[in-house]
Amino acid sequence: MSVTFILLLTACSGSKYDNAINEVMKQEKKVRKEMRADSDEYKRDNAIIRVYDDGKYIQLAFYQPEESSRKLTTYSYYEKLGDSFEEMAHMPGDGDGDRLGLYKKTPGYEEVKGEQT
Repeated sequence: MSVTFILLLTACSGSKYDNAINEVMKQEKKVRKEMRADSDEYKRDNAIIRVYDDGKYIQLAFYQPEESSRKLTTYSYYEKLGDSFEEMAHMPGDGDGDRLGLYKKTPGYEEVKGEQT
């Protein structure tokens, strides 16, 4: 019985990056609201999220409605500084060719529409 309970807890515990992702999502929603772009589309289950360098960097973008001319919003990048995350400036909106070379790396964790890939 205890083995089953441990397996159940492990399966339901989520990613070790959940707290970091949730913090970044909260910041991203605040930024988008300030830009008057607050919408139901800006949720974790409608995003592509990539975590690099054991949680030091988080990249995310949101899927656009089908009628939009673009599939995704521009990418946002966050860097862990101390105990919090700061949005990074001067990073490419298309997710390619960033100055840190993240586009060349395999993410340590990736999530598409709320599901780990």
